[in-house]
Amino acid sequence: MTARKETDSIGTVELPCDALYGINAFRAYSNFPRSGLPVYPDLFKALAQVKLSCALVNTELGYLEPNIGTALVSACEECADGLHIEHFIVDPMQGGAGTSSNMNINEIIASLASRKSGKPVHPLEHVNLHQSTNDVYPTALKIALYRGLERLETAVNGLQLGLQQKERELADVVKIGRTELMPAVPTTLGREFSAYAEAVSRDRWRVFKSRERIRQINLGGTAIGSGTAAPRKYILSVSRKLSEITGLPLSRAENMTDATQNHDQLQEAFGMIKASAVNLEKIANDLRYMASIGEIILPPVQMGSSIMPGKFNPVIPEMVSSVAKKVFGNELTASLCFSSGELELNAFFPLAGQMMLESTDIMTQSVELFTKKCISALSADRALCARKLLTSPSTAAILIPVTGHEKAEEVARYMTDNGADLKTAASELNAATPAEIDTMLKPENICAMGYRDE
Repeated sequence: MTARKETDSIGTVELPCDALYGINAFRAYSNFPRSGLPVYPDLFKALAQVKLSCALVNTELGYLEPNIGTALVSACEECADGLHIEHFIVDPMQGGAGTSSNMNINEIIASLASRKSGKPVHPLEHVNLHQSTNDVYPTALKIALYRGLERLETAVNGLQLGLQQKERELADVVKIGRTELMPAVPTTLGREFSAYAEAVSRDRWRVFKSRERIRQINLGGTAIGSGTAAPRKYILSVSRKLSEITGLPLSRAENMTDATQNHDQLQEAFGMIKASAVNLEKIANDLRYMASIGEIILPPVQMGSSIMPGKFNPVIPEMVSSVAKKVFGNELTASLCFSSGELELNAFFPLAGQMMLESTDIMTQSVELFTKKCISALSADRALCARKLLTSPSTAAILIPVTGHEKAEEVARYMTDNGADLKTAASELNAATPAEIDTMLKPENICAMGYRDE
């Protein structure tokens, strides 16, 4: 026998005999597009942990028969370990505020528990007892997102350390600074990387703080946060049980109605992720530019052209920039979803959640690769930096404290008109000797101000 039949109020369908999912998941699979969006294991595991906490509390309080409760707990634990995820078939691009995903996990757990107990276990009567999609799904998403943010923070911390290491390595490389992409006044590569490290340190703090925004959950609030159809003892116990199971600092929201209908805390957290993406793209674009003019040398990680031999492209910074742009778009999509909530419920919550999980995942991967394959391995072309510094007329600005602006401007014009470097022009115009120029351009003099306190 290769199929089994299940019937609901709509009609009868045939399902594969070995499928753990049931008619509800199958209908959702048929009704929604195959978007290709990934099902994140963290979300599947989090849903299972939510179900596990509910099963434990319902069993302890006597709302489930011990035999069924024990089987449910065992089934939930298997799913929380990531087993059976292949039966989680509902596409993330769905309608219904997550009901289809909730029913999918309910059916998987019910099938497993039925096999374990030898008794029929119902997806709604037993697995979903005292729950609603509207408290299960947001709670599970916050758990999955919390874990994703932990990984992202670790990655961002690694990037900060990598940038600080590069700051020390390149502290003595004096180069021309740029404003509006044009030569400006001298700086050092170390100073530039110190600024990147400082920005990323704020990102690490933001990612850490973003976890604080999502600790409060509405589990026990059922459909609209009022706790309808759930007993008070269960409501008071289930969030604490979930915190114990996950090891996360979760707490029951003080206003469950608010936590069910409003998701501005998630929007705030996403804004912090986006801020990190903004900094990453800025750094990546800076590195691309400095590499294009030869000041830094990026490690060649793959062939750069199908026709031009020996060409290498800044593909890692370009990847980082692409990821940042994707995060910007995801954050906008999530904002539209969050703002489209109506009265007591947000029907578009699953799409917003998918955008957040995707963003934390690709951000984590890109930051790790950026650190390992770009930041840690890049170097400076010291000779080129020194040559560009001495041949940029704007470098004559270092003379202003000694000669005044008018004389410094005369030196700059001489450099432009005669193709001379700074030492030659300053010497010819009796503005400074080559030795004095060397002293002015020492890293410790260039970085006398505007640098991190030692």
